[in-house]
Order: sequence, then C-alpha cells, then structure tokens
Amino acid sequence: MSDSRSNPRSKVSWRAAILLAPGNIVAAKILDFTMAGIQLQCAHVLKEGQTYQIMMEVPSKRDASQRTQVVCKATVRYNILSGNEYRSGMKYFDFAPEHLLLLQSWAGAPVTME
Repeated sequence: MSDSRSNPRSKVSWRAAILLAPGNIVAAKILDFTMAGIQLQCAHVLKEGQTYQIMMEVPSKRDASQRTQVVCKATVRYNILSGNEYRSGMKYFDFAPEHLLLLQSWAGAPVTME
C-alpha cells in the first residue's frame, strides 16, 4: 500500500502541549509529522476547524537528547477516537523562522512558510 501524500510522513514520538483556553494546557504526543501537518494524540477532543496554540518538543536529527520547543498555531482537520484518547490531524503554521531548518530535517523536503 503506498502513501499518496504530497509531503513525506515521518512516524515520531514527540512530547507536545496544547493551549485549550487561557490557563488550560493539556499534554499531547505527536505521532506523525510532515511539513504540511501533524497527527497528535490527546485525552481531550479538539474542536474541528478550531485553531489552537501548541508546543512541540522536536529533537535534533543528529542528537536526540537535544530538543527544541517549537511553538506554533495548528488548526484541527479531523478527530478519531482511539481507545480512550483522540487522534487529531492538524495543519500547523505560524512557527518561528529559526525553527524552519529543524522541521525540514524531519520532513526531508524544503518548504516556505505561509
């Protein structure tokens, strides 16, 4: 079975956090990463179409012990109930320009910021 995505997908296991509302931050885990989006797992259902601020803890490809906190915005495209947690597909954007090379190293393809 082939993956027809326009952006290569990387299976990852990164810690993350989602700002649901001011003062309400929940833990999450990034499962899949592309330069177009992420799939994350979280105990809370996220509202489809809603944009959240998230933080991804992205390791260096050269040294996994070196991690960078990448803060961005992400819009929920879908939710799937998986056991007692939810998997959400999200399109992320609005990250700091200095994180572009780190993100590209995981995606394997250069892109420009929107």
